[in-house]
Amino acid sequence: MNSLTKFEDLSDEIIISIIEYLSLEDSISIFKDLNARLTCIMFDHPWTHHRLNIQIIDDKTLQSKLDFIETMKLVTRVSSIKIRPFSIYRSIQTFNQYKPLHNFTNLQTLSLNNITLEEAESIFTTECLSQLVHLTRLFIKFSFGIEQNNYCSRFECLISKILIHSSLQYVTIHSARPLEFTLLQLPSSIVYLKIDYCSLQSLYRLFEFTPCLRHLTATIVIENESNNQQLSIPSSLTSLTLIGNIPIFDDLIDFLRNFSNLQQLNIVSFSIIEPLTDTSFWFEFIAEYLPSLTKFKRESNVAAANIAAYIESFHWPNRWQLRETSVPNGSNCSRITIVNTRY
Repeated sequence: MNSLTKFEDLSDEIIISIIEYLSLEDSISIFKDLNARLTCIMFDHPWTHHRLNIQIIDDKTLQSKLDFIETMKLVTRVSSIKIRPFSIYRSIQTFNQYKPLHNFTNLQTLSLNNITLEEAESIFTTECLSQLVHLTRLFIKFSFGIEQNNYCSRFECLISKILIHSSLQYVTIHSARPLEFTLLQLPSSIVYLKIDYCSLQSLYRLFEFTPCLRHLTATIVIENESNNQQLSIPSSLTSLTLIGNIPIFDDLIDFLRNFSNLQQLNIVSFSIIEPLTDTSFWFEFIAEYLPSLTKFKRESNVAAANIAAYIESFHWPNRWQLRETSVPNGSNCSRITIVNTRY
């Protein structure tokens, strides 16, 4: 009656779920030599998938690791690949030369850190993307480098090719230069997108081709151009985070008037020049233009003399509840986070 359940008493399904939380190296070191059943589950069970993590590594060690995967016939069992070299190591290029990504036909998640434009172009070819029919999550961080004359057009072409890949749904792009989406011409199936370096104007173009988009996080670093066109906002877009590295309050207000279906809004800024009249404006604005909003989050630097008045302006009626945190940020200001939730 008081006997304990052993790990080996668990069903195959539960053991497989545990293995898939581990990297391939960890799962091999833990389970490889325990017994025949666990070895079979790890290497031969049709439901088992593995996560491959490549950190700083020399070419010889990388090739040895990929040889092992090939020998054990695990290439089609890898569902997640994460390559995070420092810039002095070109592990991404070596990896793709030795074992091109299109061989990993069951790949679902791909994370590439410190990748150059040339490396990305060699990986995300039409042939490769046509083989990665299960790829749903992509994290890609571009490294800084010497920009050639045609860098901008090549970069926009590559991003457009990635965004229209039919199976992709969750994409994070950290780019070395602003994204404009000028070459995006076909609909994308993306539902979650996080991007650095863009303008509000570029988001106008993005929305035209992302009908399934539900959540967008964007860092605004370029002053907005005048825009008189009617915004076509995806009806599915219910969550929006905008990070302003420049003062964009007036343009931001004009931009947000179009999001009547928005349920969650997060505004992040880093300057301390926002006047208190702008903070008191949010309640009336949400009531008029964002009737579906249930969560409003505001992060900003506030001068020490204005903190009390700033927080007071976010005490809203009509079932809105306030949470606020304050962290000193220099001698004369604090980093204030306001979260208003409507119940």
